[in-house]
Amino acid sequence: PNVLAMSVPTGILLSLATIGIGWVVYDLLCRSPLGNSDTGLMLVLYGVLVFIAWGLTHLFTGRAAFLHLGAITATIMSANVFMVIIPNQKIVVADLIAGRKPDPKYGKIAKQRSLHNNYLTLPVLFLMLSNHYPLAFGTEFNWVIASLVFTIGVLIRHYFNTMHARKGNPTWTWLAAAVLFVIIIWLSTVPKVLTGEVKASSAAQVYVASAHFPAVRDTVLGRCSMCHAREPSYEGIYHAPKGVMLDTDAGIAEQAREIYLQAGRSHAMPPANVTHITDKERALLVAWFEQAGK
Repeated sequence: PNVLAMSVPTGILLSLATIGIGWVVYDLLCRSPLGNSDTGLMLVLYGVLVFIAWGLTHLFTGRAAFLHLGAITATIMSANVFMVIIPNQKIVVADLIAGRKPDPKYGKIAKQRSLHNNYLTLPVLFLMLSNHYPLAFGTEFNWVIASLVFTIGVLIRHYFNTMHARKGNPTWTWLAAAVLFVIIIWLSTVPKVLTGEVKASSAAQVYVASAHFPAVRDTVLGRCSMCHAREPSYEGIYHAPKGVMLDTDAGIAEQAREIYLQAGRSHAMPPANVTHITDKERALLVAWFEQAGK
């Protein structure tokens, strides 16, 4: 379904349901017999997270999917603290005060949930800030990138956990994280033919082929696409003005003349220059259109 076409209350309910279901599934898995194996549980939970990431990108836009995945993860971490770790601690403290021997299961459960929170810290930070990184969510492989971000976060935390526990110096984790990061870079810039992105028309291809296009694309994405996108990020803008989309190569090329006129030759766009496009960038747009059109 197209979430953008839903009413606001429906969209909010869908978001809350998605986040709530994420916590319920996680909690049930932890309380199941699978919870007796920390390693086995974490592998299954990772598989579930990958599936959720894939599912969210089919339900929401890439930007919204990343934020929902971050919200699910943050909810799990918060609920672990307030619904498991603190209550278990209170039970143990009450037993000690009463002179009873605490049941070790409460400490074991709290330790397991704390371990999960520890490893989820870095991925949740990235996901909740991902709105600023369109190269991560603006690709057909965004769910793969999200999955790899979780792995990188786990590798980094494993290194520091091992070092702080004085159990070794697993420098291999940095190499593994670097390799995964390179894969993410490739996935975020993978040739468009692999992503199934709509290509520019034959008449617009000349603008994509221009030597100026890489710099023009960076300018347009940085100065225009916060409004002219499938899901605008500029506050108060909920739909791309006049339906003009400038968040893909094809979209930019098809609107080359309008970009040239509105932002190159004139200062009509951006309105009141709210994104602070520079004179140098406007000159670049002019050179791109005029030279490509010859």
